[in-house]
Amino acid sequence: MRKILSTVILIFAVASFTGEWHADAKTTVENRVDRMPTVSVDKGYIELTAPDAEPVKFEIFSITGQLIKSVTVKGATTKVDLPKGFYIIKCDSWTKRVMLR
Repeated sequence: MRKILSTVILIFAVASFTGEWHADAKTTVENRVDRMPTVSVDKGYIELTAPDAEPVKFEIFSITGQLIKSVTVKGATTKVDLPKGFYIIKCDSWTKRVMLR
């Protein structure tokens, strides 16, 4: 009985699909990528950028996992001065590894 019911539901789901996908212009990939928080290394500093007015929390960890610094950036770029080494930067939506020389 379960197999029959599952099969019937699957058939109706496939039959009701029109094959069309719609995307609102406000949620295109290009618009979302431009507004993502970023991290870069410049002249011995780590630059944390949050382009939107909403605050973004960045956490900087040592390579051993120890929290070194927590920084909240809101609609600006902040430079963080740290000693040379490898660091892990964690944001709301991604995690990146950087090296300061």
